[in-house]
Amino acid sequence: MLSAAALQLVEPWHVTDVEFRDTDAGGREPRITIGYGPGSRFHCPEAGCGEASCPVHDTMERTWRHLNFFQYKAFIHASAPRAARPEYGVRTVTVP
Repeated sequence: MLSAAALQLVEPWHVTDVEFRDTDAGGREPRITIGYGPGSRFHCPEAGCGEASCPVHDTMERTWRHLNFFQYKAFIHASAPRAARPEYGVRTVTVP
């Protein structure tokens, strides 16, 4: 898939959906949804922690602007995973 290659996603991240949405200005914008599989684990989001395999505590829906995809403004959407560690509390992991 071209969008996955352009985003250079690494495991466990992958593209789950791509859709074009109409804008208020009459244009179109791609919305690329990324996700990860059940049971995925992530590096601890706390700087200096070093824990390489934190389970997902919960998620928060996030959308952010990405580089243009050809001539279109592109947006990425994800259920951003959050990891919980007793020492640090709940933190959002780094998303691609």
